[in-house]
Amino acid sequence: MDIFSHAAFQMIELTLLAAAGVIARKLDFMNSAFDTMLSRLVMNFSLPALMISSVLNNTGLPDFATIMRILGFSMLAYVLMMVVSYLVPRLYPNLEPATRGAHSFMMGFGNTSFVGLPILNAIFGPAAVFYGVINNIPFNIFAFTCGEAMIKQGGAPKAGPSLKRRVKKVLRNLMNPAMIACIVALVLASLGITDNGGLVGNTLNYIGQMTVPASMLIIGSTLATMSPKEMLSHAKPYVTSVMRLLVIPVALFFAMRPFIDDPLILGVIVVGAGMPVASMGTMMALMYDGDVKAMSQGTFITTVLALATIPLLAVLVS
Repeated sequence: MDIFSHAAFQMIELTLLAAAGVIARKLDFMNSAFDTMLSRLVMNFSLPALMISSVLNNTGLPDFATIMRILGFSMLAYVLMMVVSYLVPRLYPNLEPATRGAHSFMMGFGNTSFVGLPILNAIFGPAAVFYGVINNIPFNIFAFTCGEAMIKQGGAPKAGPSLKRRVKKVLRNLMNPAMIACIVALVLASLGITDNGGLVGNTLNYIGQMTVPASMLIIGSTLATMSPKEMLSHAKPYVTSVMRLLVIPVALFFAMRPFIDDPLILGVIVVGAGMPVASMGTMMALMYDGDVKAMSQGTFITTVLALATIPLLAVLVS
């Protein structure tokens, strides 16, 4: 099976899981409260288990130099994405500051954990999960600094905390279970510690295996609550969606290919850059008086379109 067919087949499987979530929501087997609790379980429990399991059950861990290369290239990719996501929305006419900030966030931050890791696993295999875990470290750093600043554009004016308190808040936000799991996985891999077939490795693997079906069920349930007419009736989210799903990852591919000789590293960075909009954007918009509607529209459109664009990116990096 060629890479496009394989990637398309994997995306169809994930789509069917999401469709099951839509059906479950329509039949009242799922609701907002259940989605919230299941999301918390995935983000705080099964996803960290999947991240650590990607190291413990890995029989071909990269050496320390390769790990640092992945981290360095991932950091560079996010720096480039921040520049593009800051500049391009300023070319959009007649945008309120809050809406411009939402489009900047949508261009810069994809769902690299909740959706990204299962997709990398489906397309490239288990080894790609660990590479994706490393790629998530700069995501967390930039999301809680640059991303938060983007969302706050045009929000209701509030008395700003001191620099010391802002730094403490950023550090506190960074120390979430997924980020802690990233660091643990990085340390274990650097030390060459594995437990393939062992008690801890198997236990975390079993827990981590629920991440894919649970995350897709949640996405399907969430999509079932959105009005397609309302979500698809504006032009600017389509431009941002094309930037997020195709233009930025393709540009990264051509910019970084001369410097990356490992196709898996390049594939993880490029496909990771083509994920649908990070769901945390909506939560941040609610928290900081951002443009929730624009963020929801972008999340909806990119989630649907990614079913077609991700196989194309898989072909590109192959």
